[in-house]
Amino acid sequence: MLSWSSNAAGTPADVVAVVDDDHDAGLPFAAELVAFAQAIGGWDDDVLADTRSRLHAAAGEAFMVDAAAVVANFEMMTRVADGTGARFPDERSERQRNIVAQLDIDWFASADRRRA
Repeated sequence: MLSWSSNAAGTPADVVAVVDDDHDAGLPFAAELVAFAQAIGGWDDDVLADTRSRLHAAAGEAFMVDAAAVVANFEMMTRVADGTGARFPDERSERQRNIVAQLDIDWFASADRRRA
């Protein structure tokens, strides 16, 4: 969704930056956002607190709260979809496979192996 929404807003994002520190997402406050996203996916509360503080300092409280809300919404949507057994329709499968390959995340436990 990030790649689609950023393209629609006229600010294309390099989503590989989420998994590869050598990439620049190309968005305002990209370094702080990527660090925050990575920390949310981790297990270290101190790292999360630090990245949240750095995002707040760089972009402001409203931006940091919006970023946290987006993460929370995606977490909720993923849990609902997983809980109901929902899957991407076949016409979106190729794009999904391309993004999974681009991000090299097919090793995630939640990956849908039927698309492999």
